[in-house]
Amino acid sequence: MNNKIGDFKLYLSHELGLADNTVMAYLNDINHFYDFFNNKNMQVKSTDIVNYMNKLKSDGYSIETILRRLSGLSAYFDFLIKERLIDKNPISFISKPKGWDKLPKFLNFDEVDKILSIFNTNDPLEYRNKILIEFLYSTGCRVSEILNIKVSDVDSKRGFVRVVGKGNKQRIVPLYNKLVEILPSYYNIRHTYFVKGRDTGYLFLSRNGNKLSRVMCFNILRDACERAGIRKKVSPHTIRHSFATHLLTNGADLRTIQILLGHSNISTTEIYTHITDNKTREILTQFHPRFRNRGKS
Repeated sequence: MNNKIGDFKLYLSHELGLADNTVMAYLNDINHFYDFFNNKNMQVKSTDIVNYMNKLKSDGYSIETILRRLSGLSAYFDFLIKERLIDKNPISFISKPKGWDKLPKFLNFDEVDKILSIFNTNDPLEYRNKILIEFLYSTGCRVSEILNIKVSDVDSKRGFVRVVGKGNKQRIVPLYNKLVEILPSYYNIRHTYFVKGRDTGYLFLSRNGNKLSRVMCFNILRDACERAGIRKKVSPHTIRHSFATHLLTNGADLRTIQILLGHSNISTTEIYTHITDNKTREILTQFHPRFRNRGKS
């Protein structure tokens, strides 16, 4: 099987058209699994998968991480079936562990406002960081999508940005008016303080003029949360979850949210309906006469 990992990489890149980061994540998952058994030529059984899961759990890995690793492995086994090297996917016989379908974490409206209000907009770096988080929250895009946006992708006149998502699929995402209004001043700061030599065209640049990295984006958000007094563990994906949750809470339909997030399957988007169940119940309890009169004779 060892020599098939390279073929799988080509399959992901060229046939499925997945992004480099996604391909590397799949390969890391596969290598992590085989390194655990120290045998890349083994015939994998379902019991091996269970032993691997138990080891990950005992090592303190979260359910989300275990799910991600098994997802990469499952895709590899499906590829081996396609290549007629195995007959069955051993992961298909594994039951999901308790708590597998955990709900995504998100920020409430006030917490987002706190983060966006702590930046000193007189400082170029701070101004860039504010615009970065404004874009994350305005669009609900994945961090990789945000960092690959170029200035030419933004249509300020019509108020939208063109985004290239998974599988090189393009979508148009609207920007809210407040963000569109401050973009000209950001462009000036970007040109004056961040463009070094030849302009690479990316919307978000490092102080050296290079495309801003994922690690830097994570650090910017973490620092902003600390300064805003938010103790939750927050990542750019948390902002994406917040975007979807806030839209649904305010009455947006699920199909529209699916399009904005770039989900290929609406079942992926449906998880947000569970997040808003408590909010819906609060409203029902507050305003429905039968709920309000509960317990009264």
